[in-house]
Amino acid sequence: MRARRLSWVGIILAAGCLTTGTDEEAPDFFDSRGPKAELLLVGVFHFADQGLDAYKPVHRLDISSPERQRELEQLVSDLARFQPTVVAVEALRGEQRRLDSLFVAYGAGAYQLEINEVYQIGFRLAKRVGLRRVVAADAESRSYMTREEAMAKVATLGLNMDSVLKQIQSDPWAARFNRLYAYEDSIKTRRTISQHLLASNDPERIRLGHGAYVVGSFKLGPNADYLGPDDATQWYNRNLRIFSNLQSVTSGPSDRILLIIGAGHLPILRFLAQASPEYRLREPAEFITPR
Repeated sequence: MRARRLSWVGIILAAGCLTTGTDEEAPDFFDSRGPKAELLLVGVFHFADQGLDAYKPVHRLDISSPERQRELEQLVSDLARFQPTVVAVEALRGEQRRLDSLFVAYGAGAYQLEINEVYQIGFRLAKRVGLRRVVAADAESRSYMTREEAMAKVATLGLNMDSVLKQIQSDPWAARFNRLYAYEDSIKTRRTISQHLLASNDPERIRLGHGAYVVGSFKLGPNADYLGPDDATQWYNRNLRIFSNLQSVTSGPSDRILLIIGAGHLPILRFLAQASPEYRLREPAEFITPR
């Protein structure tokens, strides 16, 4: 049996691992009870959806209505209880200067918030807790293959594109996820914003959502030269980079980082946060009141 190869990082870490060879309790090497930076991940639906996700919403909320604006003010008031030292949003790092300019204008009363959670929640919250900016934490993934390259690979493998698409569309599990998304898209119109975000951020719902990444096109596996898993790496790569962005704005254990991001990012980001020895993950339900 071929031995598993270690990366250079793995070799270094393996060299530093020591065991006592006894049943005695190991020392707390990572100071698990000590002070850590706190991280609050708030998954949201896109207030002004651009149609970039696999599921295309058909139900819209009028975020600008007086009722929804009151709900947003209540939500921001609740999130302010976390007392974030950093408010991060789903905007690319290259947009930071633009965000800084708009935030200054907003503070001066010269900018009316756009219908986007970056502004409606992020700007409001940062101003409420006295921060000088919101942080752009999104990232573009490292592209593994373009659509044209994927189609060329299908042709090279001797596969028929129509049959490949039929295989993807006929996956019963993918169909179940689509029904779930359609239900949640509809029910958000009958919930308050806080109620809907609490449901979206429930740990069990997040765990369930992770399953969508391993059905449908993901099953283009060994018989398709692993086209599905290879394509999925781009999504994972993007979230790894987002988490790295959060690390880059963490200065120490006194920080409280709050990230506002599309709920689809939560399964991977939450996994990373729970695995990280430098953060203590907090839950939205600790702060958001379902009113």
